[in-house]
Amino acid sequence: MKKINSGKTLLPVAACILVFGAISALFTGCGNSSATTTPDFGNLPTGTTTSTVAMAANASVSAVPSLTTVNPGSNFDVTIQVKTAIPTRGMQLELTWDPTKVSCNSVDEGTFYSGFAQQNNLMDELMPGSLSADNTIGKFPPGNDVQGTIQYNQGVFLAGGPKAADNTYPGPSGTGAVFILHMNVLPDASGNCVFTLSHVQLSDNSVNANSLNPTINNGQVTIAAN
Repeated sequence: MKKINSGKTLLPVAACILVFGAISALFTGCGNSSATTTPDFGNLPTGTTTSTVAMAANASVSAVPSLTTVNPGSNFDVTIQVKTAIPTRGMQLELTWDPTKVSCNSVDEGTFYSGFAQQNNLMDELMPGSLSADNTIGKFPPGNDVQGTIQYNQGVFLAGGPKAADNTYPGPSGTGAVFILHMNVLPDASGNCVFTLSHVQLSDNSVNANSLNPTINNGQVTIAAN
């Protein structure tokens, strides 16, 4: 498990250039324009742009609250859940919510990728490497569109393992938790709070790291009246 308390500051642009510039194949680039490419999770750190494979019926990424109705001041979790019939080597995403209603206390990595990595002697990597959320803007991971173009996403990928004869690498399939956000309802909050997934990419386990083009399911909680 990787865990870190949530932060409230934006990732500096200079740090973005240093870190994300080196892994531009994995995340949206820094600067005056942005472009997202699909990573080659089997041959990191270099990545390749690949064509999208329409496999939405076989994969989904969902924001799943542990409760559907919550009380002001109470705690609950939001799990980023993957479901795929095809093995996967990694994903990236961002999650946003209304920061006037809900805050994030901390973020854990789930066991979907990390558990598979431990069982198969692989490397489980996070980019950025520290899990945190920005309660000022209501976003996981931290970071805003500072210049109107920059997007900060959270990624996780597997590295290592043998390449099979069919040009695939080991990767998990089925249903599991990738990230778990521990949330708190603000004392004066009311109404509904939606958890919106965006910039989601889910890679298969092939050498080409094809996109699984997952179906995206947002989550929502209803805040009970005081």
